[in-house]
Order: sequence, then structure tokens, then C-alpha cells
Amino acid sequence: MRMYFSSIRILIVVGCIVFVVGSAMVFQSTDAKSTMNQSKTNSLNYPENEHGQTYGSAQEDNSADLLPELIHAGSVNGIQGYLLKKDYLGEPGDVPLYDVDGKTVIGTFHVGAKNMNFPKNKNGQTYGSSADAASPDMEPELIRAIGVDGTAGYVLKKDLDGELPKTPEEAIAMQNSRSPDGRDIPLYDVDGESVIGLFHVD
Repeated sequence: MRMYFSSIRILIVVGCIVFVVGSAMVFQSTDAKSTMNQSKTNSLNYPENEHGQTYGSAQEDNSADLLPELIHAGSVNGIQGYLLKKDYLGEPGDVPLYDVDGKTVIGTFHVGAKNMNFPKNKNGQTYGSSADAASPDMEPELIRAIGVDGTAGYVLKKDLDGELPKTPEEAIAMQNSRSPDGRDIPLYDVDGESVIGLFHVD
């Protein structure tokens, strides 16, 4: 009878040990999965070129870790141009502008001082100087400007850029239709709502 109870005790102890170890392994596995899922949600799904490099635009609120390997910086003769991430994040100066393949140099680009975190006004619009942006894609929504009468204020980036052409033919037609005297756009206070003057775009 004693041997019977001893065997039961041993089985219970072994069962508890197996249960505790098994629970720890399940917890560890679940924890590892949640960590892996978190790291995936922190990366953006940029497309990749033929060499496996990610490419795309740098958004104003992107951290350096979330930037693609090739960053869009404009176009040359209708070819989209990209900067290598290391050049984009490096010291200000002239750097090569690449085709999307990340190998073919199609021109040069001047990298300025970077401000990846422009302040925001009460309406959530970013504001600041376009000179502080590393590329046109990163300019703030409200760009610092001086009005025709010397008033300091801000212009909306979308007003400053105007309507963008979709084809080379459309670009030529728009260029031909523009007034040689330029155009006037509203000059705003930092709130992006109160019009305080006019800004002349040549």
C-alpha cells in the first residue's frame, strides 16, 4: 500500500514539473511571436527593385529606421530619381541621384540640413522653412514665406506647387498657359486659416 501511494506522489510531482515546464515553453513561444509581430508592424511595405533594395518617398514623420533604402528626390528628364539612404542621412552637400535600380546615376542632388519633425499647428499641419527639408517630399504643409508687402507668414505647399502635370505633354501645355507675370496665392498665419496677405509666385 505504501509503494502505491509513493508511486502516486512521484507521478503527481512529475506531472507538476511537466505542466510548469510546458507552460513556460508556451509562454516563451507566445512572447516571441508577439515580439516578431511588433517588429513587422513597425516597418512600412515599400516595393523592392531588381536588386532587393526598398524604394519610395520619405514622409515627414518617418524615423530614420523606417526610411526605404532608396529615397525619392525628384526626377530628371522624366526619370524618377532616388538617393541612397546613407547619402540622404549624411552631411549636407551634393550626392548622386540614381535611377530606381540604385546603380545608374542620372544626376546629382543637393542634400540640405534635415528636419524630420516639423512642429504642428493647432490644426495638425506641419510648418517651417522649406530650406530645412531634405527633399520636396519632406517639406512642411505650411512653408515660411514673405508676402508682397513684407509681411512674414506661411503659404500652403499645395498652393505653392500648384497643379502637377501627369505627362510631359501636360507639363508643356501648363507651362504655355501660365501668365508670364506669375500668380498670387494666399499668405496665412501659422494656423493655416487666417489670411494675412498675398505671396507672389514667379
